[in-house]
Amino acid sequence: MNLVEIRPGVYHDSVSLMRVSQALTGRPGVELAIVAMATALNVELAADAGFDVPAATAGDLLVAIRATTDADLHDAAADLERQLSARTETRGREEALPRTIRAAARLADPSAVVLVSVPGEHAFTEAMEAVDGGHSVMIFSDNVPVAREVALKDLARERGVLVMGPDCGTAIVGGAGLGFANVVRPGRVGVVAASGTGAQQLTALLDLAGVGVSHVLGVGGRDLGAEVGGRSTLQALDALNADPATELIVVVSKPPSPEVAAHLGEAIARSPKPVITALLGEGRPDLTTAAESVLRAVGAEIPVWPSRPGDTEPGGGPLRGLYSGGTLCTEARLIAGTGEFTDFGDDEYTVGRAHPMIDPALRLEALDAVTEGVVLLDVVLGHGSDPDPAGSLSAAIAAAKSRGVAVVVALVGTEGDPQNLQAQAARLFESGAEVYTSNAQAARRAATLAGAAPAAPEAAATTGTGTSPAEPNAPEPSAAEPSATEPTAAEPTAAEPTAAEPTAAEPTAAEPTAAGAGTAGEASVSQGGWVGRPLAMLSAEPSVISVGASILAEAIDQQAVAHTPVDWRPPVQGVAADLAAVMADPRRKAANEKAVARLLSARPHLVGVKRAGDVLDLPKGTFFHAGPPIEWERASGPMRGALIGGMLFEGLAADAEEAERKLAGGEVTLDSCHHHRTVGPMAGVVSPSMWMLEVHDAENGGTAYCSLNEGLGKVLRYGAYGPEVIERLRWMGEVLGPALAEVMKVVGPLDLRNLIAQALQMGDELHNRNRAATSLMVRELAPAIVDAVPSRAAEILRFVNGNDHFFLNAGMAAGKVSADAARNVAGSSMVVAMARNGTDFGIQVSGLGDRWFTGPAGVPDGLYLGAYGPGDANPDIGDSTITETVGLGGFSMAAAPAIVRFVGGDVADAVAATTAMYEITLAEHPVYQIPGLGFRGTPAGIDVTLVTRTSVLPVVNTGIAGRVAGTGQVGAGLVSPPMEAFTAALAALARV
Repeated sequence: MNLVEIRPGVYHDSVSLMRVSQALTGRPGVELAIVAMATALNVELAADAGFDVPAATAGDLLVAIRATTDADLHDAAADLERQLSARTETRGREEALPRTIRAAARLADPSAVVLVSVPGEHAFTEAMEAVDGGHSVMIFSDNVPVAREVALKDLARERGVLVMGPDCGTAIVGGAGLGFANVVRPGRVGVVAASGTGAQQLTALLDLAGVGVSHVLGVGGRDLGAEVGGRSTLQALDALNADPATELIVVVSKPPSPEVAAHLGEAIARSPKPVITALLGEGRPDLTTAAESVLRAVGAEIPVWPSRPGDTEPGGGPLRGLYSGGTLCTEARLIAGTGEFTDFGDDEYTVGRAHPMIDPALRLEALDAVTEGVVLLDVVLGHGSDPDPAGSLSAAIAAAKSRGVAVVVALVGTEGDPQNLQAQAARLFESGAEVYTSNAQAARRAATLAGAAPAAPEAAATTGTGTSPAEPNAPEPSAAEPSATEPTAAEPTAAEPTAAEPTAAEPTAAEPTAAGAGTAGEASVSQGGWVGRPLAMLSAEPSVISVGASILAEAIDQQAVAHTPVDWRPPVQGVAADLAAVMADPRRKAANEKAVARLLSARPHLVGVKRAGDVLDLPKGTFFHAGPPIEWERASGPMRGALIGGMLFEGLAADAEEAERKLAGGEVTLDSCHHHRTVGPMAGVVSPSMWMLEVHDAENGGTAYCSLNEGLGKVLRYGAYGPEVIERLRWMGEVLGPALAEVMKVVGPLDLRNLIAQALQMGDELHNRNRAATSLMVRELAPAIVDAVPSRAAEILRFVNGNDHFFLNAGMAAGKVSADAARNVAGSSMVVAMARNGTDFGIQVSGLGDRWFTGPAGVPDGLYLGAYGPGDANPDIGDSTITETVGLGGFSMAAAPAIVRFVGGDVADAVAATTAMYEITLAEHPVYQIPGLGFRGTPAGIDVTLVTRTSVLPVVNTGIAGRVAGTGQVGAGLVSPPMEAFTAALAALARV
């Protein structure tokens, strides 16, 4: 009985899904369970197992369960739902966890290392954010394009931080093990490792001999390749030279590019501290030999490496190496000189799957398929690895032995590892394997059993211009060992510096050129140099921000290291490439800083009230409207109603029928308010005879306009156009507008930023609640109203007193002039306008000029007036979302507990809504503050990359217009923009 399902867009990390799969497979009556992301490899595995898998994408969840009976299958399916829902509930309880690295960085130590273990296609984006924020980063993830690795490492040098990875399996920073790190004692040996398991083998052997390490700085397996050019290796070497806790340095790598190895040799020759290299390759020392060289250099005794050899006689036959560690696999292949070797940790095997040190399934399948000869495999202990690898392998090893296969295990670990080295060795040996703590010894034994002649050990070299390490009785290199300035033939030849070369205190300029870049050395010189600059993480108390695999985050917690986890979820499907391109734009960080600084520095002042036809390019027969541009044919009911009312108000039609006929016939020009420094609430219709609030930015010099607020109920902005609506508009045009113009001449500029700041602390959020702001504004204007227009003062004050939204339009103009100050900053991904026309919801982005990016406007979810309901509601409409654009409205609902029930929530919802907006914004407003959040500044500066990365959309609280023209307001509620607008803007940013 089979169950096969594809669940679109459902994400869980691969380790969590592996645990679910194992739990289901362990149920009575369940033969096989595969619960995994639907990557090509996982779909293939399910198909090979006999499941008929429907079409799917890597962002979908694959469920494939085979059970003995229908009842067993039903019970397994129910258990699956319980397990997945339990994880969802846990995530819900942890909703306060930060969703991005930048949000986590606000809570963590400034020197925190960021551990990235998300799927490879998303790793670059996360790592770029870490580096941009001034954090060193360890990229555990693989499948990252090499060009992006180069870009990250170049930026890291500029920022003064280190990129460890991609595909960096191991690091130890200040005693904190990251990724697959063993528990080793502290000491004075620093390690630079372009190899995860290579570093684990080296440090585990040192620990077994009683010697500890200061730091292990992994740099990724490609770092010493020609394309990357040793960027992180040379930087890490410099950092350890500057680290007072490090006295001897070891460089470990898989076979490097010869050219890069030569340049590394030059850097090592100038090192002020001794450096021992373990660069694997033909004729070069193996890792065990390198470890023994370190022991000699520090004056420690070289022990007999623990092993449990067997008594199997060499019998010949093929040799199969089944490895989880790439460097261990390479070392074994070089030593054995024969056989077929597979690195199951290679990129092709880990797409959508946990690393084989966690999930042994693929390797177990391969072991089960061996029927003769010798099998050589590694078992690597430590944090993050399988908690009982011997338990996973023992049955398969015993079965192989029963088939006549000799099994040799390289067991890499320490006595302090959580799996218990001795217990693992004993169980592996009891299952029939020979066990060696030295991979080199294991490889030589396996080759011998296969009838081959393994390579003999090569001597390692100590180089560098510094003195020997200050361990007690540390010997000078003997005659049989290379001197500090004379590397052996087993090492890259290090040319002596000439007069034209930099000294040890200067960066080397001789690093190889990477694709599309100058040499790393040239970059170093242009950026002021890196040599001698210590990394902050090396001297601070260990602190980690983790994003990705839960098992690696758990390992950090188990070490009692200060830890800030990120509640990471995949970005919107299909945007990974665009996100990476935008994040790699060298202009982005500075551009966003410039744009948001302009937004936050704006000082909007109400300076006048003027007739629209006098100050705007608005001839008779032209109307401005809210939102992106739209034609009559696509206009919604409230937009059509407001335009009909505008025609009647301007005397361009005798009745509604004539107005509609002229509008449909193209006799009227329509354009977006935003194209003319103007915003309008709801339908936002502006005509020449209307009076406008004029707002000037005293800081940046811009000016913006908004019409006067009509009040609530049946009003033009909600699409009503009855006689009472037109009569009110005429009164506003003949009385209110001219009177307020005279009032402003008396009052002078009115500081709107100050009024908004006060209103926030009095319970307004400045979109749906403006009661405090209106009261403050009237207090400022009332004396001048009495003085300037005494005969109309009572009439005007009664109108304003009956309209709690009177301030809204001034606040909208303040938002418009503030956001406009941030426009046209090349490379900026910050949103400078959000607006709706009742059909489309559109956004504009600072770095993309006046282009609109749109999607369908949604219907708000909220409360309704009287007998109205959702069926009466029009899709969202209006320019009032300019308030959210600058950090007010829905973004500051935590400041307005009185309104949340009106917009369909409670106080906790309001706080949650505001808190979520910090995840998608670039800054906090220094003046607009929320008392209930400890006077934290409102979240401001919506970033397209953050929206698409987190799938968190801006929250808007808004009035709801009736969908039928002439209805007016029917309610108020919450709504979000369409994600399509943000993904389209992201795509455009990726191409400019």
